[in-house]
Amino acid sequence: MRALARPLEVVAGAVVCLSVAVLVTGGWVVGGLSLTRPEDLVLLLVGLVALRLLVAPVTLPAVRPGRAVAIGVAVYALAMGFIVVTRHLAFRTHALDLGYYVQVVWSIAAGHGAYVTLPPMHAWGDHFSPVLYLLAPLGRWAPGGTALVIAQTLILAGGAVALYGLAARRLGTRPGAEQAAVGLALLYLVNPSLHGVNLRDIHPQAFTIPLVIAATLAFDTRRYGWCAAALALTLGGREDCAVAVVGFGILLALARGCWLAGGLLAALAAAVLFADVTWVMPYFRGSPYPHLHRYGHLGSSLGDILVTLAFRPWRWLAVVVTVKKLVYLGALLAPFGFLPLLAPRALAAALPGLALNLMSLDPILVNHRSQYVSFVLPFLALAAVDGGARLQAWSGSEAGDGGGGAPRARLTLAGALAFGLLASVALTSRTVNDLARPRWMPTDGHGALRGLLDRIPPDASVSTTERLVTQLAARREVYIFPQQFAAEDYVLERERVIATTPPDVFSAKAFEVVARADGWVLLRRGR
Repeated sequence: MRALARPLEVVAGAVVCLSVAVLVTGGWVVGGLSLTRPEDLVLLLVGLVALRLLVAPVTLPAVRPGRAVAIGVAVYALAMGFIVVTRHLAFRTHALDLGYYVQVVWSIAAGHGAYVTLPPMHAWGDHFSPVLYLLAPLGRWAPGGTALVIAQTLILAGGAVALYGLAARRLGTRPGAEQAAVGLALLYLVNPSLHGVNLRDIHPQAFTIPLVIAATLAFDTRRYGWCAAALALTLGGREDCAVAVVGFGILLALARGCWLAGGLLAALAAAVLFADVTWVMPYFRGSPYPHLHRYGHLGSSLGDILVTLAFRPWRWLAVVVTVKKLVYLGALLAPFGFLPLLAPRALAAALPGLALNLMSLDPILVNHRSQYVSFVLPFLALAAVDGGARLQAWSGSEAGDGGGGAPRARLTLAGALAFGLLASVALTSRTVNDLARPRWMPTDGHGALRGLLDRIPPDASVSTTERLVTQLAARREVYIFPQQFAAEDYVLERERVIATTPPDVFSAKAFEVVARADGWVLLRRGR
């Protein structure tokens, strides 16, 4: 079997070279066979590496743990930063949610308060996200979507540093423990759910992921003030981020043995959620909380839903136990090598976030690459750390105390980490497609459209297509055409859309053509 190691390495090296060629050139079609998606080659590479690991063990290069984590964070920040920025520059981001948050942050920075026009409302009536005040400097110094997607990437990358610090403490001083801590931090960085969250424009609840991990590290190191600060920031992400703080209370109670502190914290977070949903947000919105429709089968109010969960289990059991949702759970656990299952007390902290997703009828909530994993992913990472520590202890005790325990523990835990790494790369392989040159290389059409965007004054109101809202949202008024068409100064749309728009949409307003380019037309209201 060992004789196969070298040929597998040669083939894997060839696949790597071919992948790089496809990324650089965009690929080819040969004899009807399309070789244009790097994703396919990544999956092939995963299979080859898995075979190579089965054939014979691999010796990794010696790198200091802290340096290895720093390199991983830098690679993540550069690669994902490149992807999210080029997606935005190539007009592949969305009015909801990037354009929405660009306008909120800009409005706060400009002194107008947290207002949006998508549709016109106070933003805290849609989602209560006071943490966005901390991003207001970006709205003043670097308005627009680019700064926000970079900020989110750096915030998410920081979770690996906190997870490494926590893992290094939990795994102890056994031989190989530091390397295992590095492995857990790297699993976090290659996690497909983390990538999916980062690629979906920006969402304040995504900040929950590194904040909860940082709060856990602060608690374990007795820095209770920093722990409280991280939890306060979590609560400020969105009203439903309180669910993650409830999970943190469960973590303290079950996994850390702090029953009183955990219970009080969970109760406080539940009270904050109730207050936000019942009083705070309706005050800003002028109507009841708008996002309970996903749980309409459980009740029409938060109180009704809680009663159903407690006393009418037949209403939600059939919704939770489905094949699709079991696959969803597998896609969440596999990238951590299923280590969280070895730490059920820590894993229980993920239950509130999982319940939020599994009990909904909306399929987007059980997409493992959506922002709705933000209240689950940090607890999976924390449970993976505890599960790794337990696996290490079990393997060491089985091997005895005669000095043979550490090598056996190292190999066993290394196997789980290797499985998690391969599963992560396979499940996030589609992310590599965004590095291919055709996805990010600017075209003449992009340049022509950018020229039209530059002709719109920064203080003018604009109605435009959904994808262009993100480019124009740093202003007082921006709308999606034609759904929100009102009294805009400018309209930027495709000519074919304008040509087929019913005349009554424009009503009595007279618009004149300012410019045309590559199938787009810029209109200005007559004066």
